[in-house]
Amino acid sequence: MRLTMRRSVRADQSRAFDTVVAEDVLPKVLHRFLLIPSVIGTEGNTGPWDVPGSRRRVLFSDGTSAREEVREWVENTRFAYRVDQFDAVLGRLVTHATGEWDFTGAPGGSAFNWTYTFHARHWLLSPLVHLFTHTLWRGYMSRCADRCARLAEAGPEGGA
Repeated sequence: MRLTMRRSVRADQSRAFDTVVAEDVLPKVLHRFLLIPSVIGTEGNTGPWDVPGSRRRVLFSDGTSAREEVREWVENTRFAYRVDQFDAVLGRLVTHATGEWDFTGAPGGSAFNWTYTFHARHWLLSPLVHLFTHTLWRGYMSRCADRCARLAEAGPEGGA
């Protein structure tokens, strides 16, 4: 089940990329949405965050976590990752998810596409994963994409 969010950003491509891929960005942009908890932090980085293969645990406000791994890093252009080992109910529905961020220049700044794909644990679970993706996750992603754009536009002095 795949969703893509596109946003225009009034900041250059480099600034937008650096904002989204920053190691500390998740708690700033992934806030609670209905049943989906906030991200409160990360722990256990296995290497520099700009190196494919580096992993960390993403910690959620409900006490659960998931593992995230960098899959691709092309400076100012593309960032891709895999999320798996979900502690919560989601782990019973999906084996993993993949995220891809693609950045381009655009008039007045830049733009990004964020694509998230969930992989159902079994084809029989696909309808539930589809329902989750196209209801709850769509709202969560949309708000996160908006926060990422605002954070990039605020610049280093803008804070969270």
